[in-house]
Amino acid sequence: MSLAESVTLHPVADTTLYETTPNNNLGAHTDFIAGTTAGNAGQPYRNRALLKFDVTGQIPTGATITSASLTLRVARTPSVPANSTFDLHRLLVSWGEGNKTGQLGLQATTGEATWISRFFLLPQWGIPGGKAGTDFLTDASASTFVGSSNRYTFVSTSNLVADVQFWLNNPGSNFGWILMSQEEATASTARRFASREGGANAPVLVIEYTVGQPPRLSQMSLLGSTVTFQFNLAPQQTYVVEFNNALGTTNWLTLTNIAAEPGPTNITVSDSVTASHRCYRVKTP
Repeated sequence: MSLAESVTLHPVADTTLYETTPNNNLGAHTDFIAGTTAGNAGQPYRNRALLKFDVTGQIPTGATITSASLTLRVARTPSVPANSTFDLHRLLVSWGEGNKTGQLGLQATTGEATWISRFFLLPQWGIPGGKAGTDFLTDASASTFVGSSNRYTFVSTSNLVADVQFWLNNPGSNFGWILMSQEEATASTARRFASREGGANAPVLVIEYTVGQPPRLSQMSLLGSTVTFQFNLAPQQTYVVEFNNALGTTNWLTLTNIAAEPGPTNITVSDSVTASHRCYRVKTP
């Protein structure tokens, strides 16, 4: 049996790595920042955001992730914004959210993430702001173009699905994503995205998954004109056994209906066959 489910999650931690004030933390602010500000002499200052979701608290162990999409709400843009595509990269190292607030943040205290440190003062990032291949995966998990104030979704990709599956299977290595602009050499791509403290505008991660395994037919035999086979029943689940004399067609007919059982069990099904070929399948309504 394979049952499809979905869950909607908000971050359990998010913060900003802010190059302008490299020893400040912004972990409790109502937004986080990614992209570039104008800087001095045409040299933009970079900002990168971190966010993490607890998937093991909401998704059963052993589930198979089939889809994952992240939606962010832009709360503020520069006065003369430059649009940009933003990337999500899976983080490879841990970090501390912190509890500082303010537009520029406040001086970090022990254990808080800053532009320089994963946990102030030590350990630090591979390079300030994080190093590709050391602190986060070089390849992006997903990308989306971000313009004016609106909601933007990183639609499901094979890499996003793989990230969530990895976290589910390896909860001790769930460090979340880093969000960054592809145009870090261009000024004014910065966007302030509503953080987990942003109420109804907080980030939303929608995950679809399946649990269990589809029923597998086994012990198939033919005695005279009678075919028998077995499959395992999951508890509290009904089944329909169907047959078809030509696999290439859609004309599946019901052989029998299997009532739900209180616990897992194995069942044997028999069929009197007159056709030279017959195929079987088991469905859950």
